Amino acid sequence: MTAGTTMRQHIRWLIQARPFPRREPSLVVSRAVIVRRASTRPSFSQLAASLNAPVGGPGGVRLSTIFNALLVLGVGATALGVYEFYSTFTLWPKEIRADLRAGIKARNQENLALSERYLSRAYQTALSLPPSALGPDPYIKLSGIAAVLSEVASSPRHAREALQVAWERGASSTSNSNDPAWAAYTLTDEERLRRVAVACKLGELSEEWNQDEEEKWLQWAVEEVLKLAGLGAPPAAPKSDETSILHSADDDTSKSIVLAELELPSWMRKVDLGAPLAALGALYARKGQVEYAMPLYLQAISLLLPPKAETVSVEDRCEAAQLMNNLSELIMRRPPSPEIRHQAEAWARQALGVIEHVEEMPSPRKGWFSSRDDQTENREVCNQVLGVVLFNLGMLREMDLDKEAARSLYEKSAAQCQKVGLREGVMQARVALRRIGRSGDTPNVP
Repeated sequence: MTAGTTMRQHIRWLIQARPFPRREPSLVVSRAVIVRRASTRPSFSQLAASLNAPVGGPGGVRLSTIFNALLVLGVGATALGVYEFYSTFTLWPKEIRADLRAGIKARNQENLALSERYLSRAYQTALSLPPSALGPDPYIKLSGIAAVLSEVASSPRHAREALQVAWERGASSTSNSNDPAWAAYTLTDEERLRRVAVACKLGELSEEWNQDEEEKWLQWAVEEVLKLAGLGAPPAAPKSDETSILHSADDDTSKSIVLAELELPSWMRKVDLGAPLAALGALYARKGQVEYAMPLYLQAISLLLPPKAETVSVEDRCEAAQLMNNLSELIMRRPPSPEIRHQAEAWARQALGVIEHVEEMPSPRKGWFSSRDDQTENREVCNQVLGVVLFNLGMLREMDLDKEAARSLYEKSAAQCQKVGLREGVMQARVALRRIGRSGDTPNVP
């Protein structure tokens, strides 16, 4: 059986796995944890997708543009847990300690060229050492150097090369015949999980130049993390490939697998399970393979918002809103019908409810080691997604010929996009307002 066939079988299995019963949107927000996002602020082009959906009724128009808040999922150095090892340099062998310290110092001073020079030398030295010389968790340390080196690398190619060497070093003994010491070493479960994170980062770096390569890395990451979670052998695939993921809550759930309800090993977090699922879902969404993207998004949302969770951060809530909006957009790619529009609007309103709840939450106090940018950036994601969600809801109301509600939502979207600096979002909202006509004062937009 090929890797692609195995992956499709896993996804068909996940299609049966309802994350939670479908419900009408409300302000009651469940709690969970999910993937950490990259620190890079997305441009509007990263938040936009096109969809030509006819509006029903006489004289219907075609909606040329719909925003879609794409998942911001960089599995970067922070997600890889790199810096936990740099706080105490005595944890590292003396052969690499000086170069590692100098590389981190140069990075913190934003001298990336100098940082790359020192870190490259530290990495090559680490690769030449046997696992025993690196002390406890040798693969986590080795991949940690590779991760921070990929951050400062002068080109994406150099970043990929550093990470791929680390990924290959953790492969089976047959792949390490040229390095007997590593060939004899067996990764711990935690180190296997780190290797999944490395594969996710390699997939991210492959996004712009080779989608097939990106898919290969992310498929491997999903399959490996499911194995680590104890789900390595999916049951037989359903007889029909037309299994619906828009079923009602009354369906038989005896064979459903709800990832959020799994008892994960103590060393695995839900973020570790959710990140590869969400990344692969985002890839399939970009490729137009909705039947594969939707179940992956649904499972990622179930990990974000499981009903029994007790706490959830602002960052997690905002990422939940992004995924819900993504799912709403995916649903609207299906042949239009009242049921499809109802499903899409339900998810968009659920996203809106999450964001409104975040707005009511107090801002956390700044700690000694926290950054103001870190604290405000989490809410910034919600602020950006809010303009997108409002536009989507306006579009859906327009499709149902509810022009007054659509007008109000478009105006709110324009104001919100202006507030957060999404000028293209303001332009799209203005186009929508001109299309349907508007009454009253013109919103203060550029």
